[in-house]
Amino acid sequence: MNPTSSEDLRKIPDNNPFDATAGYRSLTYEEVLQELVKHKELLRRKDTHIRELEDYIDNLLVRVMEETPSILRVPYEPSRKAGKFTNS
Repeated sequence: MNPTSSEDLRKIPDNNPFDATAGYRSLTYEEVLQELVKHKELLRRKDTHIRELEDYIDNLLVRVMEETPSILRVPYEPSRKAGKFTNS
């Protein structure tokens, strides 16, 4: 069943607690559009943030590959222990 109008949405029974449309049945068409616009903006911001994180990781990986590529070996065998000082 594919509801096409707000009247059709209100006719669907509320029996299923997992129904994703349940929270929108009492809203008007304009309210649903406002929610859609809010969700699209949130999705756009998250996509932008994900792209920025991917770029950061790419740049970080390039720097590691240039400076110390040995730490990318599998299995990694450190030449010295990080954070450990010798007693002299």
